[in-house]
Amino acid sequence: MINDLIDTTDANILVISSEYLSHINDLLSGNYFTKVQSTDNSQIAIRLLQTHAPDLIIFSPLSDLSLTKLSTQLRAIETLECQVPVFFINNPADGVPSLNSSAKDFINTPINNEEFLYRIHHLLINQLSAQELKSYTQTILSTVEQRNHELKDSQTEIIECLGYAAEFRDSETGMHTIRVGHYTQCLAKAMGMNDIEAERLLYAAPMHDVGKIGIPDKILLKPSRLEGQEWETMKKHTLIGEQILSRSKNKLLQQAAIIALNHHEKWDGSGYPRALKGSDIHLYGRIVAIVDVFDALTMERPYKKAWSIESATAFINSESGKHFDPSLVEQFNNSLQDILVIKETYTDDTSHADFLNEYIAH
Repeated sequence: MINDLIDTTDANILVISSEYLSHINDLLSGNYFTKVQSTDNSQIAIRLLQTHAPDLIIFSPLSDLSLTKLSTQLRAIETLECQVPVFFINNPADGVPSLNSSAKDFINTPINNEEFLYRIHHLLINQLSAQELKSYTQTILSTVEQRNHELKDSQTEIIECLGYAAEFRDSETGMHTIRVGHYTQCLAKAMGMNDIEAERLLYAAPMHDVGKIGIPDKILLKPSRLEGQEWETMKKHTLIGEQILSRSKNKLLQQAAIIALNHHEKWDGSGYPRALKGSDIHLYGRIVAIVDVFDALTMERPYKKAWSIESATAFINSESGKHFDPSLVEQFNNSLQDILVIKETYTDDTSHADFLNEYIAH
């Protein structure tokens, strides 16, 4: 039990009184309460409330500070995390304290010492227990949040590595996957997607070609143009990717499955694997279709030179309404400067390649 671990004599107590100040101080010090501050001055009392955050206030009215005024002051002090209980020294001739006041308990005068100690002990037990429980709860929530963050990081690393694994089969560095992720997030935000969904796409989009894991090397790594059945086999990477990723209940992997299946569909219905048309193609796939093509065009490969930004952009615009969703092409144009910043940040140079290989190795 928390109560069994609490030492009430270690509590911070503020005594505000004039007539009973000496008597209360003697009573508290004689019973081992060591953290006691006391005053018969209202201004000092308010200052102590603001700076010392007492666990209990023992109060009898001053000439310029009534219980009502003290209650108002307590409610106005923003630094107090919770309402400080007030133990009221009550003149029986004044009746019972108001229920709207800050008094949690009271004792009538003349003060009975044993009753006084009994009552403040239980007030302090309740107050300190509540504080301990709040602290414990915050610790638990903080621990859970940290564990969730660590789990998210672990899941993200696994997912990123899965995307890199596919890309490393037919790419020099795998930075293509990173750029596609950032391009996708950029375009998703431009389309009005919320930050959470756009961030998921940042990590889901790099897995668009994960199905290439299931394509034979003689086809995937063929340096020349694919013919006939070879091309039909290559197109199956979309279905393979969707089959791999859709097995998971993880939302991010479910998004990745949608992208893997849809990113080679075309707005006019001439794409694959299902020849979907227009808005029947999932938005995630339509977004990745644009940024994947843009990045592929502007990347240098052993079998081709990189296209200029102008030529690649012109091609994207020429395919509006054919390969690409016209509204997304418009947003691509509007976001081009941000996309170019991403391109310059995640280049296919040696330093990035070394970084990526080192990342995978660990």
